Amino acid sequence: MERHQFTPAPESRRPAHARGAQIDPPNRWERIALTVLPEGGGADDLIHEHREWIDGGAPGERVVTQVFRDHARTIINPVDSPDLPMAWTINPYRGCEHGCVYCYARPTHETFGLSCGLDFEAKVFAKVGAPGLLRRELAHRKWSGEPISMSGVTDPYQPAERALRITRGCLELMAECGQPVSIVTKSALVL
Repeated sequence: MERHQFTPAPESRRPAHARGAQIDPPNRWERIALTVLPEGGGADDLIHEHREWIDGGAPGERVVTQVFRDHARTIINPVDSPDLPMAWTINPYRGCEHGCVYCYARPTHETFGLSCGLDFEAKVFAKVGAPGLLRRELAHRKWSGEPISMSGVTDPYQPAERALRITRGCLELMAECGQPVSIVTKSALVL
């Protein structure tokens, strides 16, 4: 694999407000790095987009967050670790707009050929079918009703949740079914 050399960002490009990553390194597992979709490429899966102003940047300079449809087939994930206090998790999103630099989940984006830097924060995948998948999985005869931890990998109440309401749909369903659930979030959207 080739070694990549990082160069500092030009002076004209200031760090984005509320973005943890200030670089966008290429994926360490891929030989080819793709940075731009062709005209119209992936547009069918783009379901939400918003722009964030860059603090101190040039007028009109914005960071675009794109939210793409994740075609998940299941939603409840087993946790096979003696170090964690839960046996099951639900992650309505992949990637996280909060952009905490200390986040341990950043490398998960590399499995999709994306970077663990700005791609993790600006290219988020939403499991829009999560409430329907959850209803099916909770109704399965093998489901025992064990507690579920919501978003052990990414925050369930990201800014896109305000428009998409995926987490809200899952929580309403779990309340209806009497399913025990715990949530970890740094967002005020939960209120």
